[in-house]
Amino acid sequence: MSVEQERRQEWRPERGEAPFDLGEVFYSRTDERGIIQSGNYVFQRVAHYEWDELIGAPHKTVRHPEMPKAVFRVFWDELKAGKVTAAYVNNRAKDGLHYWVFAIVAPCKGGYLSARIKPTSELLEPVKALYQKLHKAEVQGSSVDDSTAALLEGLRAMGFADYDSFVLKALGTELVSECRELGIPPTANVTGATELVDLAKQIVEATRELSGEFSYLEGIPRNLQIKAARVERTDGPLSVLARNYEGMSIDMSEWFEAHVVGENTSFSSIRGTIERAMLVGSVATILARCDKQLLAERRGLGGVDIMPERAMLSELQASYKAKSREAFAQVASEAGRIVASCRDMKRMLLGLDTLRVAFKIEDSRSGEANAGIGDIIAQLAAAQERANTHRNTILERSERMAELAAEMQGPERSHLPDLLLYGPRMLPAVEKSPALKKSAA
Repeated sequence: MSVEQERRQEWRPERGEAPFDLGEVFYSRTDERGIIQSGNYVFQRVAHYEWDELIGAPHKTVRHPEMPKAVFRVFWDELKAGKVTAAYVNNRAKDGLHYWVFAIVAPCKGGYLSARIKPTSELLEPVKALYQKLHKAEVQGSSVDDSTAALLEGLRAMGFADYDSFVLKALGTELVSECRELGIPPTANVTGATELVDLAKQIVEATRELSGEFSYLEGIPRNLQIKAARVERTDGPLSVLARNYEGMSIDMSEWFEAHVVGENTSFSSIRGTIERAMLVGSVATILARCDKQLLAERRGLGGVDIMPERAMLSELQASYKAKSREAFAQVASEAGRIVASCRDMKRMLLGLDTLRVAFKIEDSRSGEANAGIGDIIAQLAAAQERANTHRNTILERSERMAELAAEMQGPERSHLPDLLLYGPRMLPAVEKSPALKKSAA
């Protein structure tokens, strides 16, 4: 790229938004107090500060004054808890221009690394509106505690149970939107992780419905016993069958409580495991882009040696790749346990159905006096059919989950197209210089 072309690309308007291209990734690394230790050229270019004004400065140097303090309270709470987190952030450059970013922040050796992409999804506008409301309240005297509570309440109103749920949705949505805006298919690692999240939601919902059916099935045999007692002795065949059905349904409910809805079951933990896998996998992907674009920039970093910086990025990327594979392996394992539980459920439901059929046969022998019992048997049949439907849904989704989680551990899922790796601004220079691309590999 010629000097003239470079200057043209780095032209800045007098007001409004600082130039930050779709497909670019910029990063900065801070110590544990948020003091900037390094960054890449895009960070320095967009912020429009000299390197000696950035290195050693607090990261809030680039914070826009209209950003609500509550966002950073939640942000730091997440980081101090050792989590990977993310946020929409409005920054202000030295010349007064602003630029919105979607920032993904991960703990690293000695502090934190924040990688930013240009936000393009439909989530940005409602987030802007929420931030504006929070900032206005803070200016009028709202405490940071009250503003933080209002932030979380605002996210709940948008359909997110907590900040972690918001981060997960925003991360997947932004990565898919970025690819769409660049005119390329969403990457396989993002679409796969998003599908796993959707599968987990479906399993959770079907499990909730199944739990309701089991509670219903547990109560019906008592009505059967009452009806049976009106037409025969307490040790009559209908009464015995009703007691047996009740005992089996109680056993099944207890098994369901222990193996499906209990706190330490695969059913209860699978969604959290998937979310963790998606987060660390996305961090690994973005770190790969940071590394490639850092080298392709061929720029000085204000006295920071580029090779140790690349080594740090590579080490961090390898760490998050390993964490991602480990998390997806756990997803596959837990999904396998859910499949096994579904097969156990099938045997139990077949046992209940055998008793229901026996009850129906015995009732038909007793004549018309037991018409009420026939209605209850029909209710049992309908409830068991619904339970089987929910069980089949869980089985199908968990089988697909186990298959997909195994695929997510393979290297082909982490492949990124060059346009995403280097960005539209850098790619032409990389394509003209095979040696540069080879050295970035």
